[in-house]
Amino acid sequence: MPRYFFHIMNGKAILDEEGFELADMDKVRTEAIRATGQMLSDGQHKWRGQAWQMIVVETDGTIVFGVNLSVDRHGL
Repeated sequence: MPRYFFHIMNGKAILDEEGFELADMDKVRTEAIRATGQMLSDGQHKWRGQAWQMIVVETDGTIVFGVNLSVDRHGL
């Protein structure tokens, strides 16, 4: 089963060194969205106006999926 790594870019690179073995791209997409939602709901990302990105790569470094987020604080 292929291994995928879920890297975070939020003004600095936080590299996933363990990764997950996932059977197909539907599972990769589901895990990326689940993990992003979990991180945001746990408050693991402090919004400071910069864009935030999760990049999913295969073992060879090929990017296969990404989640991009940004927040407009509207004066907060």
